[in-house]
Amino acid sequence: MKKRNLLIIIGTVLAVIIVAAVLVFSYINNLIAPKPLEISFATVQTAMPEGASCAGGNEDSPGVAKEFINLETDDIYVAGGPNVMPDDVWANFTFRLPLLQNSTRNLLFNGSCFFRSPDVDADCAGDACFTIEEVVGYSWLKLTTIAGQSCFPDASGCSRDVVNPGYVSINTIAKCHRIIYNGPVIYELSDGEGNLYVMHATATGTPDVTGPVLPEGWTLREREISEPLVLLPFGGGDDCYYNVVRDNLVQAYHQYAFADAQYPPAAS
Repeated sequence: MKKRNLLIIIGTVLAVIIVAAVLVFSYINNLIAPKPLEISFATVQTAMPEGASCAGGNEDSPGVAKEFINLETDDIYVAGGPNVMPDDVWANFTFRLPLLQNSTRNLLFNGSCFFRSPDVDADCAGDACFTIEEVVGYSWLKLTTIAGQSCFPDASGCSRDVVNPGYVSINTIAKCHRIIYNGPVIYELSDGEGNLYVMHATATGTPDVTGPVLPEGWTLREREISEPLVLLPFGGGDDCYYNVVRDNLVQAYHQYAFADAQYPPAAS
C-alpha cells in the first residue's frame, strides 16, 4: 500500500473518531445540563384525594430511597411494584446512560404516601394512579418529573449532586406525595425571607446542622415540634409541585412554607 493511501486511511479513521467523540461529549453534556424552570405554580397546598391509595399499600417510610433518573425524560423512578430490586443488588448496581442512579439517601420522615404518578390524571383510582415500568429486570414506580432546576445565589455553584460551599441547589419537581414527620425534632432550613424547608434525607443517615456552608442569610437549626408536621405538594387543584433543596453536604430538604403567593415570585 502506498504511503499516501495509508495516510488517507489513517486520517479518515482519526476524523471518524474525533467526530464520534464530539457527538458523545455533546450528548452527555446535553443530558447533564440544568433544566431551566419554565412553569410557575400557586403556593397553595394541594389536597390529597379522600380515599386515595398509597403506593406500596402503606404509609411506612422506606428508610433508604432506591431511585434512578432518566436523563432524557427527566423522570425519576423509585423501587416499587411486584419485583423490587433487593438492597444487596442495588448496592453494587450501575445503570447505563441515559439512566443514572441517584445518590443513596437515608430518609428522615416517618410517614410516606405517594398517591399518584406525575403522568396520571387526577381522577384516577386505585392502582391506576401509579405508573409501574420494568427496567433492568425489576419493577419501578414513576415518582417524579423534574420541572426545572436552579442554583442560589448563582448558577456557577451547582453541578447535579455536587453543590459547592455557599450555595444550594433548587429542583422544582412534580410529585404527588404526602410526607409526615412525627418529631420530636425536625431540621429546618430558612432563607431568612420567609421560605422554610425541612430536611428529608442525608447521605450519612445523621443530620448535620453545623457542617453545611450556606448562602448568606440562610440558617439551619434543629427544632422541636409538639405535633406531627404534614407536608403536601403545592399548586392547588390537581397540581403537585415541591421545591427540593440540597446543601453542600448532599442533605436534602422539601420546602413547606413560602413567602410569596406564586413560585417563582413575580418580578417586583
